[in-house]
Amino acid sequence: MFYKPNITQKWPIKPGLYLIGLLVFGLTYSSRFINDIYAQKVFPSLSFFLRFVLGKIPIAIGEYLYFFIVILLIINIIKLLLKLKVQYKKTLFWQRLAFNTLNSLVALYIIFELIWGYNYLKQSPAVQFHIQVPVLYTEFQMDSLSIALIQDLNQTRAQISDSNLNAYHFEQIKDSSIVNYNQTAKEVPFLYYKPISIKKSQFPKWGNYFGFNAFYQPLTGEAIVRADLPKLTLPFTISHEMAHQLGYASEAEANFIAYVVATKTKNLVFKYSMQIEIFSYAQMAHLNFIVSRGDYEGFKEIVNRNKSLLSPIVLEDRKKIRQFYTQSQKQLIPGSTEFYNQFLQWNKQAKGINSYNDVLLWVLAYKKKG
Repeated sequence: MFYKPNITQKWPIKPGLYLIGLLVFGLTYSSRFINDIYAQKVFPSLSFFLRFVLGKIPIAIGEYLYFFIVILLIINIIKLLLKLKVQYKKTLFWQRLAFNTLNSLVALYIIFELIWGYNYLKQSPAVQFHIQVPVLYTEFQMDSLSIALIQDLNQTRAQISDSNLNAYHFEQIKDSSIVNYNQTAKEVPFLYYKPISIKKSQFPKWGNYFGFNAFYQPLTGEAIVRADLPKLTLPFTISHEMAHQLGYASEAEANFIAYVVATKTKNLVFKYSMQIEIFSYAQMAHLNFIVSRGDYEGFKEIVNRNKSLLSPIVLEDRKKIRQFYTQSQKQLIPGSTEFYNQFLQWNKQAKGINSYNDVLLWVLAYKKKG
């Protein structure tokens, strides 16, 4: 990962690398390149190729690749430090280390932008869906949305038998996700999904330490999902990752695509999974308004009201999901959440982790369109 210094050079500078880096950076300002070339041709072709080549391999290659990269990085850092310490004077040690580090970061930047990063800059899917997404939502809107979703949750769950729900497993949910996308594509052609590359995480417990449910691996084009997630969380999570595979980079956009697919499917389990997810966002957004003005009695009142409106079986489903995440958070490595938050902010998602909540703005816009 790190470039080895050439001892015949005073500075281990890579002019060609920096020129490529400048070109890649310059293209971020070209909307024509981003929208007409990269988003329409380059990324879809790359994603299709990766999914076609690796999709039939049952294991998640991307996880092992990340492990390999981390190990290689550690080895190269150790080698570099030892070599520099032995061969160079103390004053040159830090200078050469700095340049080699910079070379590596520029190389990583180039690779990241070309295989994935440009997607953060492409035209909003609001244009594709012909909707106008508001900048803010109001407390009243979140309360109204919560009430509407409570009604939807109760009605949908009443139509799902426990035996039907218990029969669902990872592979069945995965297959149904693909069916849902391609049925939606009959009305929304740009959501057509093929080839398939949705993999079980080989190390799901690592998600407890680093705080992930699933992730898109841009180097392999795989959607890698923890199979140990609560069953009612899996449908929405898989649909979210599939949206990333189609080039929807921001978390709010991927959530929105998963929402659209769930609204159009006849699969009640998927519809219910979406309703649980969006209700959680809406209720929390509503409660945040109340907390922001210090109305803690109002907070309790809304929580109790929503609980009284939800059917007992929906409350039980939500309790199981909550227990899973409460237990997982106990193992979370300090700083991992902040690192991910910073990563999202670096990639044009100013709200960081809270960007997921912005799906509510998209839901309001989509509902308004009718």
